[in-house]
Amino acid sequence: MLKGKILVIDDSEVVLNRIRAVLEQAGFSVGTTTQTVGAARHLRGVDLIILDYHMPGMTGDAVAQSLRAAAEGVGLNPDIYLYTSDSTVSAHLAGFNGGFSKKGDDDALVAQVDAAFRLRRLREAGKLRGLKP
Repeated sequence: MLKGKILVIDDSEVVLNRIRAVLEQAGFSVGTTTQTVGAARHLRGVDLIILDYHMPGMTGDAVAQSLRAAAEGVGLNPDIYLYTSDSTVSAHLAGFNGGFSKKGDDDALVAQVDAAFRLRRLREAGKLRGLKP
């Protein structure tokens, strides 16, 4: 059973391939891209976006802002999560729904993605109020 559809944006093909393999093994459908410009074309049907912060040419918060605007323009509302090892970046201050810590720890990533999907389902069911969509 498919748990959800995820888009991962990172400038490293090695990181993208690892994340895709780990999350697909855990039951998710995963698309990846290294491109920050034009990434909105990958949004259709995506529930959650995992985004690196340090990208060539623009930071993750700028990419997140662009993706959010594109998604809203076509009636989509994916959750966007920061995935970085940079402890100086606050996911909530940068406009993300949250952040996944322990970059490079595959077990932690799967657990955090599962938790993000549980929160999403609860929010959509109206059981969580006051949480940022």
